[in-house]
Amino acid sequence: MQLYVYYRVAADNVDSALIAFRKARVEAPIELLQRPEPDDQGRWTWMEIYPAGWGHREPQVATAMAPWLASERRVERFEMLG
Repeated sequence: MQLYVYYRVAADNVDSALIAFRKARVEAPIELLQRPEPDDQGRWTWMEIYPAGWGHREPQVATAMAPWLASERRVERFEMLG
């Protein structure tokens, strides 16, 4: 099962949020994506992708990211179909 987590980050917090993510991720193969454009309020949408077997790291990353978020974290789980 893969885990997808998305949320928004205010433009003023992008640098600090990226540092927090990198420190929390350590060497885990968690990807971080960003939408190509900010929303109408200037906030960036980020998505963390946790490969199968790495979802247990999400709470650690969530705690590290909490001070920098401009929206709640939304967590989605998906399974491979075939």
